Amino acid sequence: MKSGKLFILIPLIIVIAAVFLSSYYTLDNAEEAVIERFGKLTSVNTTAGLHFKFPFIDKVIIYNTNEIYSLQYGYRPLSNATTDSAATYQDVDSEAIVLTKGSYLINIGAVIQYKITDTAAYHYNVDDQEGTIRLAFESVLRSNIQNQILDEALVNKDSIAKEIMPDLARKLAKYNVGITLTEVKLTDVLLPEDVQYAYDDVNIASNEKDSYKSQADKYSNEMLPKARAEAYQMIQQAESYKAEKVAQAKGDVTNFNQVYEKYKVSKEITKTRLYLETMEKVLSTVKNKYIIDFDNDNVLKFLPLQTDGGTQ
Repeated sequence: MKSGKLFILIPLIIVIAAVFLSSYYTLDNAEEAVIERFGKLTSVNTTAGLHFKFPFIDKVIIYNTNEIYSLQYGYRPLSNATTDSAATYQDVDSEAIVLTKGSYLINIGAVIQYKITDTAAYHYNVDDQEGTIRLAFESVLRSNIQNQILDEALVNKDSIAKEIMPDLARKLAKYNVGITLTEVKLTDVLLPEDVQYAYDDVNIASNEKDSYKSQADKYSNEMLPKARAEAYQMIQQAESYKAEKVAQAKGDVTNFNQVYEKYKVSKEITKTRLYLETMEKVLSTVKNKYIIDFDNDNVLKFLPLQTDGGTQ
């Protein structure tokens, strides 16, 4: 008889204990609880301590509002770091591959950190909180990166993250997700492996181009002043030659006019004088001179004027 009563009493005690234990829950200082009754929001409890709830009817979902939550974009962690091994990750290409200005591909990894500031909004307003945050981040990220040229995107990841954060905060506020962003960080901005080799070749060619341009500028800086000096000297010589020839021509014209005036006064005398002066100039340059006289006897006579002592 006693064993029969004990058999009934033990399950009853277990049920009473289960009811009692499910009638209470506790909250720490940084925790808030969303209370659901038959699947509907009843209240949000923000007070730390022990609290009563209807057993098996009320459902309590507790969130830590002081904890900083992190989610990854472009990759997912496979295992955490231990004392013996480093953490491992797997790329998510559908997220990581982004187009820059000019349609160049880059591979991006990011971490978004946030706090829950409105537990009811966080729990009820979206079905997939992390998925919604990633989609909002993807929209803002791609909008920003498509306006970045490739080289700037590869080296300015910190400044890009600072530009993205306020845009992401505004978009999440529209969605009323119930969170506050604490940090947005781009962990990786890299070229895809297949593109890296071609990019390195382009950089090498660009560096060689800059080197050749520097050498050409140096040569130009050395040669241009010299060329300008030589050009200036040639111009000065030409101007001097021009002035000399113009002055000479003017002198010849003046001399010709003077001769012409004398010629008009006494033509025969002037003609004879000009003839003699011309012959003097001509004969002074001739090495061998002969004077030939023709008379009526048709005998050619000549007198050699060249002597051992020189021309007479």
